[in-house]
Amino acid sequence: MSCLNSKNNQVPGGIYLCQANKEISCGACCGLYNVADPSYESIMEMLTWRTDTFSRINRNMDAILAFKEEVEDRERQERPFPEFHHCPYIGLVGKEHSRVGCLLHPLLDENKGIDFRGLSYYGGMACRVYFCPTYRHLPAAFKEIVRETASNWYAYGLVITETKLLNTIFEKVGNCLNRPLTKNDILKNKNTLEAVRKILDLKINWPFRRRSSSGPTNYFFEDRLYSRPPVNYETIGKPVSRHDTMLQELESHFNSANELHAAEDLIDGLINKVITQVDRLKAEG
Repeated sequence: MSCLNSKNNQVPGGIYLCQANKEISCGACCGLYNVADPSYESIMEMLTWRTDTFSRINRNMDAILAFKEEVEDRERQERPFPEFHHCPYIGLVGKEHSRVGCLLHPLLDENKGIDFRGLSYYGGMACRVYFCPTYRHLPAAFKEIVRETASNWYAYGLVITETKLLNTIFEKVGNCLNRPLTKNDILKNKNTLEAVRKILDLKINWPFRRRSSSGPTNYFFEDRLYSRPPVNYETIGKPVSRHDTMLQELESHFNSANELHAAEDLIDGLINKVITQVDRLKAEG
């Protein structure tokens, strides 16, 4: 499958996010992470089986629909968000199967230019015209930073839909710099890229996520059917944190004031590393 250019006037916001490059793509709107076990290992096993199996079936309606039934019989159907459809036709695409994508897409080699997306739950038109809220609500510079810093498709797809979290992170960095953050602040230096990557990876490895959380899975649609609860500071006798928005978006819970302080220190430390790298790059000219 091919991907559009980095900048494209045909999409909201002008930056294409779904298929970014040969290794970075997003399947979040297809319900990729809305599974019982959203770990990388489990999702990778799921996608590998689907991709290998689908490559061997005949390209006709009966065979494609039978594949869907086989997937649903084989895989657990428990969903963190029951009303968020998980598409059985998402798999691995590209010559080296290096990123996620649609197994029904006409650009998949085995499909020989035929668009089978009309057999999916929402139909082909939805696949062609839907763009997640990030397209409209995240500044272009922030989009490009996330595209370039993501370590792989798994991490990218989990974080790119976190519009509120991303805006908060990058605005905090900009506030520390006393000016808006630009993509050149981050993308010109590998050490700065790595510093930003560690902040974004909090989405995956946040140690203070509440037990009742669905994990890193995100319901990002604007109907707010599944809202994230606020952080309860009263139980630990602390005022609202200076990082409250980030803590809520990371679905945090704290059993003590010490845990809250540790979380705040962790965020401060990661942001300060980015600032240090940006300042060092500026000093070096």
